[in-house]
Amino acid sequence: MIRRVVTLVAALLMSLSAFAQQYSMDAMLVKIEGNTAIITCSGMADSKKEAIEMAKKSAIYTYMYSGIDGIDGGRPLITSTLDRMDQEYVDGIFNTMRYAGFINMARVTVDHEAKVAKQVQVTLTLGLYHDALRRTMEKAGILDVKPTSLETVADHIAMPTVMVVPFCQGTESYEDAFNTNKYMRMIIAKVNAGFIEQGVETKDLITCLNNAETYRLLKGEGMTLEDAILINSGADISVKTDISTNTTSAGTEVYITLTAVEIATGNTLGSVSEKSARKMTSAEAICGPMAKALIKELISLVSTRMIKKNETGQSISLRFTIDPSSILTMETEINDTLPLADLLVQWVKTHAQKGRYQSPKISSRLLTYSDVYIDNSVEDGMQTDVTDFVRELYLYLKSLDLTISRTVNSNSVDIVIY
Repeated sequence: MIRRVVTLVAALLMSLSAFAQQYSMDAMLVKIEGNTAIITCSGMADSKKEAIEMAKKSAIYTYMYSGIDGIDGGRPLITSTLDRMDQEYVDGIFNTMRYAGFINMARVTVDHEAKVAKQVQVTLTLGLYHDALRRTMEKAGILDVKPTSLETVADHIAMPTVMVVPFCQGTESYEDAFNTNKYMRMIIAKVNAGFIEQGVETKDLITCLNNAETYRLLKGEGMTLEDAILINSGADISVKTDISTNTTSAGTEVYITLTAVEIATGNTLGSVSEKSARKMTSAEAICGPMAKALIKELISLVSTRMIKKNETGQSISLRFTIDPSSILTMETEINDTLPLADLLVQWVKTHAQKGRYQSPKISSRLLTYSDVYIDNSVEDGMQTDVTDFVRELYLYLKSLDLTISRTVNSNSVDIVIY
């Protein structure tokens, strides 16, 4: 009995100790100096010395599990559950002095220590060797090495194509964006050339404009010409490009923003921006090197998102429309079983990758999904893609004795039921 009580007390003390050792998760970036991130972070413990060490651990823990804005795009190092051996490796960093090897220049940045619940709390400014920590965990097999180019992604999923377009505000058209910003055509040309240099297939905006008006008239329902251009382009990603300049007697400075958007779903895959130093030269001369650097950074962000699709699936938009001349509606029972809408929802739910999809919008003659995740893995050199998904859907609808037509534009699927 006494032994059981002692064991219970020991376990309770261990749990209280673990609770007291909670990491603050409040690390914030001050600046980047070479391979060192200067950040602030707090720590709390029974003494000032222990609180300082807790602040150091908290900085590393936040970077690993939550991410710090301004470092690696704010993404955490660890994004999935680790197996037992990997978790033990990570725990060993915190439970030994190994964490100290990734910290530099730690100093208390408050004049006194705040006492919270009889504990001491301090705030540090410290240097975090974030690159060294990431490489260490990669070498240990804790992290998967992220792809740095879209070509690398092609080993896992279909190689994405890109169309560079101007950033538009409100109801502004592409033509308006070109006319109101004299640098827009120039920066789009440079960004497009930069993607080509990186081995990325691109679609020309002007060429895509030729067929877009016909497509818009065919689909109707208030579709803008800009949407028609994107959907009809065959591109997977649009890169919205914006540029502004400021010229004074002291020189010219340029601000560029690139935002990658998945055309089928409208999901943002990544965004990068940079403001140049003021230089005594033209905006065009400044833009070239800036565009190349931003493209590499954007490709790194996009490729990381794209490679994740090997796990989560490719996102597509799916639209079922009943032809106006048809006697069917979404409430019509098919083969005396269920209403058509229920059958469509049931099939999508079963065939979506891991059952992932956004809830559909349903009316009497229309059922739409903004996001349905489908398998797009590569196996034995064969790519599974949207055409495989649509083929299975086509066969299912035919088995219900329905007359249909299908249109596939990139990751956008339109099914018309007659």
